[in-house]
Amino acid sequence: MQNKFDVIILGSGFGGSLLAAGLARSGVRVALLDTQAHPRFAIGESSTPLADQTLARISRRYALPEILPLVRYGTWKRNLPWLLCGKKRGFSYFSHTPGQFPSPVDFHQRRLLVAASASDEFSDTHWLRSDVDNFLYQTAVGSGVTNYVPCTYKLSEGRNGWHITIGQSVDSVCLESDFLVDATGSSNALLKHLKIPDISDQLKTHSGTLFAHFENVPSCEELLNSLDIRTREFPFHCDDAAVHHVLPFGWMWQLRFDDGTVSAGVMFDGKHRHLFSDSFTSGELTSAEQGNAHAISIWKRMISDFPFLKQQFENANIVRPVEGLRWVPRIQRLASAAAGKNWAALPNSAGFVDPLHSTGIAHTLVCVERLLDVLVHPGNHLAKMHEYSSNVIQEIQLVDELVEGCYAALPSFELWCDWSMIYFAAVTTMENSDQDPRFNDVESKGQVGPLPYGQSSCAPGFLRANDSAFRRMICDARYQLEMAKDGTMSSFDYRVWLRRAINPWNCVGLLNDELRGLYADTAAPET
Repeated sequence: MQNKFDVIILGSGFGGSLLAAGLARSGVRVALLDTQAHPRFAIGESSTPLADQTLARISRRYALPEILPLVRYGTWKRNLPWLLCGKKRGFSYFSHTPGQFPSPVDFHQRRLLVAASASDEFSDTHWLRSDVDNFLYQTAVGSGVTNYVPCTYKLSEGRNGWHITIGQSVDSVCLESDFLVDATGSSNALLKHLKIPDISDQLKTHSGTLFAHFENVPSCEELLNSLDIRTREFPFHCDDAAVHHVLPFGWMWQLRFDDGTVSAGVMFDGKHRHLFSDSFTSGELTSAEQGNAHAISIWKRMISDFPFLKQQFENANIVRPVEGLRWVPRIQRLASAAAGKNWAALPNSAGFVDPLHSTGIAHTLVCVERLLDVLVHPGNHLAKMHEYSSNVIQEIQLVDELVEGCYAALPSFELWCDWSMIYFAAVTTMENSDQDPRFNDVESKGQVGPLPYGQSSCAPGFLRANDSAFRRMICDARYQLEMAKDGTMSSFDYRVWLRRAINPWNCVGLLNDELRGLYADTAAPET
């Protein structure tokens, strides 16, 4: 058996498996290692137009036609019906007040719907990760990737590259590789081996989560209609979306799959942790059953003050994962580097911020594409690895800024929605960059916003992380947000200021008061 490889990838989730498949189809000798078998439960399930556009490019550039149906709901359902997914037409946000059901009287002030696609055929998707990860893993294996899944392994580094010992004693196998990729996610096995410093304390967001997949959860549209709230004017069925229930202390996500099950999780801001402080002392628990019962009690406590959510989940049952609810008191983490001369980490290994804005799949795919370019087309390797590392860390820090502002806006739903428009400005410019080349550029020589046609500087990075004018605007907006929160500036004046501030990147008509929170023309181009 071959023991010498060009690249060894640790972790066979969707990112690691896709990278392995693309490398193998390009003639690179690849091995894929993982401590866990497939299929397996995972979250990070909500795709976006930017993710789909990137996946389509990878499919076409690296001879992976079998994955192309994943980029649209219509092609997925026709070509890969055995892989479970859900329809995602956009983003839905609903505000909740303790002790009150939503009311038709003021509901137009308590909703925000932002379209990401114009039709079901071209809709984005929610991925059942156990299905999709396994499919991409099998694609990698079918592409000629040598796989050790599951296995135990030990890393060491020598003069001639990496040495990985798989198994123990007489049954062990020793592999060698010039390059190693950490795609292990929160396990960050390679980063820990390298003792890369942790700089999580530099992240501004401080949130925790409790999540699972449920059955018997009525749709939001069904409950809203029962309250005489009109939903026919919505630009899409509100449950065909990444649904956000915005609460005073955080928010709940709901992602509905085609089998009727729902991925749901409560995110709570760390500064409100005292509301559940006694619930996070689980050291006395002695069994998995006790731990899950404890988690369920936290879940019920978190939604008990919100009649709409309480009614939604009163008959719900957990169907995934088999051990029940999972909870993490704080989910943020960040390493100080994401690559070196002979290694690289995918974004979810280098750091993570929050599921808000559905950035995870897209960021991973963007970085898979970058690594494919570097590893398939060698040249100026050290400079490219330095650039890759700098970009990944900077992009995670940008996501942190975009997310933290939403939490800071609470309990004001109006300010939450206004701040969210900064994310939508960033992502829609990226999604429309093929149609408008100005959005492929970043500012230079002090000019604010996109450069005039033909005056390219450098790539703007994921969500415009390298666009210094955009980053300065976020800093200014965060300062103005504090003024709006403490009453120094009215919320109306803040909205006027923000509309002007995001104008250079507002290509889809964001912050339009006439739309009353219903954005239909924000859909990405159908490609």
